[in-house]
Amino acid sequence: MEGIYSFSKKNSVIKKIVFAVIIILAFSLQSTGGLFFAPFNINAILLIPLTVCIAMFEREFSGVFYGLLAGAMLDAFNASTICYSSIFFTTIGFVSGALITYLMRNNLVSAIMLTAVFSLIYNTLYFLLFFAFDGIKNPLGTYLVNYFLSAVYTTILTPLVYLIIRAVYKKFKN
Repeated sequence: MEGIYSFSKKNSVIKKIVFAVIIILAFSLQSTGGLFFAPFNINAILLIPLTVCIAMFEREFSGVFYGLLAGAMLDAFNASTICYSSIFFTTIGFVSGALITYLMRNNLVSAIMLTAVFSLIYNTLYFLLFFAFDGIKNPLGTYLVNYFLSAVYTTILTPLVYLIIRAVYKKFKN
């Protein structure tokens, strides 16, 4: 029995490390200009579907910590947000995991719905808190072009992220 337990525990640790590395790679992809495809200068926030999908498979407790990791990296990169991303991504991880545990099924449609909702909320609040009241000209146009389309692009990439996370989860399933 000892051997089976240690193998299971080893797989669990490797899975958690792989998820953390995927988050770091996604952060590097989205933060380094020209590394990730950005049609018409519309950038995807890859960490939102990653946090949602990891929380869907790992549930709310682990989702909180992966969300905190993703949010802390975004906050470290952007000095003006002051813990906004950390708090929001931690919430994404908890809510996604809890919804899958108690209310929703773990499938691609749920991942797309959760990513769409969280992307729109994240981008809208980000725009309202940090840009809307700065006196920019044409705030609605700025929101639609930069933030709404970013949420749409992020949601479009969700199936790819879901399939990657599901493959890693199945590979290292306990």
